[in-house]
Amino acid sequence: MRRRFVALSLTGAALAIAVVRAFEIGALPVITGDVVRNLLYGVAVAEWGPASAAKPLAELSAGWAGASWAHLPYGYPPLALAFFALVAALSPTVFAAKLALTGIEAANSVLVARLTGSRWLGVAYWASPASLWWVSREGQFEPLQSLFTLLALLALPAAPVAAGVSLAAAVQVKVTALALAPWLAHRAWATGRRAAGQLALGFAVGLVPSLWAELAWGGVTNVLRFGAPLTYNPYYWSWAAPMFSWNPGWLIACDQLASWGVLAALVTYAVRARSAWSVTAPILFVLFCKTHSNVQFWYWLLFAPLCVPIEDRRWRLALIAAAPLLDVSSAVSLVGWPVGEHGFRGAASVFFAYEVPR
Repeated sequence: MRRRFVALSLTGAALAIAVVRAFEIGALPVITGDVVRNLLYGVAVAEWGPASAAKPLAELSAGWAGASWAHLPYGYPPLALAFFALVAALSPTVFAAKLALTGIEAANSVLVARLTGSRWLGVAYWASPASLWWVSREGQFEPLQSLFTLLALLALPAAPVAAGVSLAAAVQVKVTALALAPWLAHRAWATGRRAAGQLALGFAVGLVPSLWAELAWGGVTNVLRFGAPLTYNPYYWSWAAPMFSWNPGWLIACDQLASWGVLAALVTYAVRARSAWSVTAPILFVLFCKTHSNVQFWYWLLFAPLCVPIEDRRWRLALIAAAPLLDVSSAVSLVGWPVGEHGFRGAASVFFAYEVPR
């Protein structure tokens, strides 16, 4: 009887969150125009081929000059471009992009539940305010990176080659997934040299799209040159850094306390467990977020997947449950007070189909 009640409760919670996400998918983004920029490059790839990613949107078409970062070439790895090219081929609309990304986030919640053995954590992941706002509302594509990261974790025990390919795919969405590499290498090596070799082989083979992208449009070079066009990191180690001084004081305090707090918790666990391997990935990720000059609120969506390998169930539960504290701005935005500049650069409807201006 109790199990049935729990199952019904979790199902009801998941459906309720799905309803909220459906509302967010149907609403226009408020703060960022990244989803439009990504869609326009997807349209450009269909019209002129992958080489168009080497050019700024404003150069490709004067009608696209108002898009976000229209004066810079495409600055994300090749699988991010491939995803939006696919979406644009099917339906070049903000609605389709957000629907696809939300669907991926649903799959991620199932993977979190399976990998941790906790349906509660799966539903908690699905209910994350950061995911609701930045994915279902704003259309940020972090879920694609998280999907390949979780698939790498799932594949490692039985298929190290597939795990290597999945990690390479995650890195080719956004390079921050590379934080998982030391833990995967350690686990594979513990199994045997053969598994470690298979993991390395899979990773090398999985990077072939990057080689092709570099030859086709300078895809790797563009990431290095244009992947961080903005100097802004509200989690930067120095509280006095001018790069986020415009943020309200309460937000600066929350971001700093939460980011330093999870780092302290991760280090504490590593010391108490006398092994840092299972927390290597989240520690490296937090250190990146505390030191890089360009970190956005939605980057933290990768934090929960990186905490999945933590061996102690209580610590894993606590850290994943604490993930929403790393971005309280999303929760505030969800209840009607979006934090940030309200400057969405796109059409007046999520159903507007973007195309090359004639």
